[in-house]
Amino acid sequence: MTPRRSPAALLAAALGLALLAGCAPEATTLEVTGTVGDEVSTVSVPPVTTTVAGVAAVKVAVGDTVAVGQVLARLDDSALQASLALAKADKAVAHAQVDRLAAAIDETEDAAVDLADKREEITDAIHTLTQTRHKLVKARAKLHRVRPRLVTQLYQALDLLANYPPVPVPGLPTQEELRKGIRKLKTGLHTIDAGLAKIRRGLPKLDAGLHKARNGLKKLDDVEADLADAQGTLADLKELAVIAAEASQVPVDLVRIQLDLLGLRSPVNGVVVQVADLGAQLAPGATIATIREDAPSTVTAWLSPTQLGSVCLGTPARITTDSGTTADATLTRIGTSAEYPPTSVPTDEVHLTRAVEVEFTAATQLPAGIGVDLSIDPCGEKTP
Repeated sequence: MTPRRSPAALLAAALGLALLAGCAPEATTLEVTGTVGDEVSTVSVPPVTTTVAGVAAVKVAVGDTVAVGQVLARLDDSALQASLALAKADKAVAHAQVDRLAAAIDETEDAAVDLADKREEITDAIHTLTQTRHKLVKARAKLHRVRPRLVTQLYQALDLLANYPPVPVPGLPTQEELRKGIRKLKTGLHTIDAGLAKIRRGLPKLDAGLHKARNGLKKLDDVEADLADAQGTLADLKELAVIAAEASQVPVDLVRIQLDLLGLRSPVNGVVVQVADLGAQLAPGATIATIREDAPSTVTAWLSPTQLGSVCLGTPARITTDSGTTADATLTRIGTSAEYPPTSVPTDEVHLTRAVEVEFTAATQLPAGIGVDLSIDPCGEKTP
């Protein structure tokens, strides 16, 4: 039975450089150079609107230490605040109509109620309900425009999370950031779907009630119509007004969701390395801040096929910077292909042939982007 070999040894063998059986030299410490990575997270302008957004407030500066959830900046919300005020005013009108109809019903219970007054109240109610219906239709259209964008963002985030690369490229959101974003998008979609459901249930009743109210108005025009008809009509109108008042919360919730997205928060603990200027005009998706994560540093190095035969995942190493700082590290990733390293890699040996990129995770943070020396302990005898 052939012994199993590590992925690193198999890669070296595939290149024709594996050691022959029984001829492996005594393992020695490898001395190579590497580069400290720069792990950052970006915060972008949310797609709340399709227009350019202005930065209304900047809460941090470059070099500041921030925590998860801390507000970094806030976009101009004047337009949305105006929309919120209008939505609240419409809601107040809808609830006031419920109170007004309730009072009208109380009046019909009195001994003598003038039918002309009831006719005016029903006419006003029909007018208000007609306006409310128009606003609900507009709110429904707006929800249908917003929802596909949120669904697209949700599927993109879910797809990225499901196919998350073993080694994220700089600027790619972390898995935790993606999960938080997914939860936020799901909450927004739930609120929108609940609002659409309320409107979907309310509009047919509203239409039926308006038809009934108009028929009641015709009855009131008839001298023979009595007070009981008016009382029943008002009761129906009140029920419909309650539905309209409940549905009037939907536009308010929608604007509040959009306002919440304007407060841009840090997705990670770390240090601010870039932030937009106050008053800057940014398009949706533009980067407004960059945070260097407060996490152990990673160091990238390149190993020749011969060197690769002496290491495996979990191999310990020691890092030394030009300033003399040292740190322990562990080999956490081995590339799957050999290629010519970038010319920026500070070493001569690996430029003579193809090499494999490897990554070490340090036990502490190191200055981003600097070159370091690595002393790598071999992982033991290789099985041929």
